Parts: sequence; C-alpha cells; structure tokens
Amino acid sequence: MVRPSMILATMALSVGLLTGCRGVPSRPAALPAEARWAGEGKDGVFFKAGSHEGTLWQLEVWDRKGNRLGSGAFRLKGFAKAEIVPEEVLGWRNGALQLKDGTWLVPERP
Repeated sequence: MVRPSMILATMALSVGLLTGCRGVPSRPAALPAEARWAGEGKDGVFFKAGSHEGTLWQLEVWDRKGNRLGSGAFRLKGFAKAEIVPEEVLGWRNGALQLKDGTWLVPERP
C-alpha cells in the first residue's frame, strides 16, 4: 500500500527538481548587483544593459557560472527598444543576445 506521505514526498521532490532546472540560477559572487538573469535553459544569461545611443547599446553578458560571454557596444538589429528587459530575452546564441520579437543585439565591430 502506498502511503500519502510517500506520494507527497515524491511530488515535492519532482517539483523541486523541475524548479531547479528551469529557475533562476544562483548569482555568481563576481557579478555586479545590476546583472539580471534572462532567458531559459542552457541559453539563459546574466546581463547588464548600460547606456545606449540610437541602436548602439552597452552590454555585459555572463553565463550562469559567471564567465563573461560578451562586453562592450552591441548593435540592435530589429525593432527599436527604449529598454532591454529580462522578459524579452531568449538567450545568448552565436555571440549575440536574441530577443523574443526576433531582434538581436550583436557585437559592434571596432
């Protein structure tokens, strides 16, 4: 006979595992307080959006372990933005930050 306490324990463990896989990872100590988590799964990143002029944005991007993926000027390719918010970010792909509306922030060449 299966006890209700065993069912509850199994459900709690399952929910905990799912939350850990899809949730926000722990912030690495080296990241600035302004860095925010965005995206999901392996493509998710911590990012800090600084000032922008027209379509040129200052960004810093780190992976979930705190390794820097990109930093500096990024050119917005797609829809104009007044702000880059975590809810819009899909993730880091091929050296650029991809947003849900099809817009990309790609590194500006020096």
